[in-house]
Amino acid sequence: MKILEINKYFYIKGGAEKHFFDLLDLLAGAGNEVAVFSMEHEKNFPSKWSNFFLSKVGFDEGCNIWLKIKGGFRDLYSFEAKRKINKILDEFKPEIVHIHNIYHQLSPMILFEIKKRNIPIVMTVHDYKLVNPNYNLFHQGKFYDRCLNGKYYQCFLDKCFKDSYFKSFLAMLEMYWHDFLGSYRKNIDEFIVPSEFAKNILIERGIPKRKIKVIPHFIAQNKEDSLEKNENQGEKYALFFGRIAKGKGVEDLADIFKDGEGLKLYLAGNTEDKSLVYESERIKYLGFLGKDLLKGYIKKAQFVISPSKLPETFGLVALESICEGVPFVGYNSGAYREIISHGVNGYLAKNREELRKVVDNFEQLNNFDKGKIKKEALAKYAAEDYYNKLMQVFKNLI
Repeated sequence: MKILEINKYFYIKGGAEKHFFDLLDLLAGAGNEVAVFSMEHEKNFPSKWSNFFLSKVGFDEGCNIWLKIKGGFRDLYSFEAKRKINKILDEFKPEIVHIHNIYHQLSPMILFEIKKRNIPIVMTVHDYKLVNPNYNLFHQGKFYDRCLNGKYYQCFLDKCFKDSYFKSFLAMLEMYWHDFLGSYRKNIDEFIVPSEFAKNILIERGIPKRKIKVIPHFIAQNKEDSLEKNENQGEKYALFFGRIAKGKGVEDLADIFKDGEGLKLYLAGNTEDKSLVYESERIKYLGFLGKDLLKGYIKKAQFVISPSKLPETFGLVALESICEGVPFVGYNSGAYREIISHGVNGYLAKNREELRKVVDNFEQLNNFDKGKIKKEALAKYAAEDYYNKLMQVFKNLI
């Protein structure tokens, strides 16, 4: 099958990109012809399709004011996006288009150009941007749903987008604009979500249940991986890995691990804000780790911990942990409860004090069968199962 995969980043920025690149390997490995459409960036991986990528825009700290203004306009309307998506469609002639994150950097306007050719479009939903200007349904330390059901003006009133009236106003306008155009409603044939939690959020917003398919993410397993029990050797530590950013709760971990004796905490991941990286006798910052090196740290950890209270659409960190036979510890929020069975393959805490108790008493609580955790996780989240379900969605639309 000829599949055009689209995502705004072509480097590993977060969990969405991790899934995106694993999926590219999975599709190509099964014999499909796969092309990619993305945005130019100095961190991009090489691609033979890079000549079709859109010019760089962005809103990160490293982007100048022109790139930010350009990005704001691109999301509303972009001649460049329309021109370049048509070029790759002419060149590759896909049977189906599979999009991931496209807003801002790529522009939803590409959807109209694809639909003009009667090519089916499937979207994998990685966050809540479809239904809320606030990507993660989290504001001022708690679950935020006041913008659901089209009440986007609440975003401006509450400064729900990056705690800024100006940015929230722009985010509000963008949502009303694309609702008016029907950018997603008219053009997306099927939405894939990784959890029942995410599915229910989309249904509440008004996306038809019949157009939503739940397919949990998969784990990319190397052939040499075994199901043998992992044994921790050397220094005992808990591991946090992922993007270190505001809202991810790293400050909670700093508070829990800052004093006293016991397990050390290793932090692995990129950050654009060095003030969020806490180091002490019990806390060690490893920086960004490559795939193989990270896997080694996961395997030897006593447990993997995520202090994020965000209502995650899935929780790849939890999945990667249990697929290595390592228990996961985090907050009982979002889709985590669909992956973690309390006391069976990890612990889910209600608040910071409960999380602290799990950390402080983990050696007494640690009676997990790591071999069983890994075996069951690899069976439940097998790449082959994911592939078969995804291809069935594609075939039904072609």
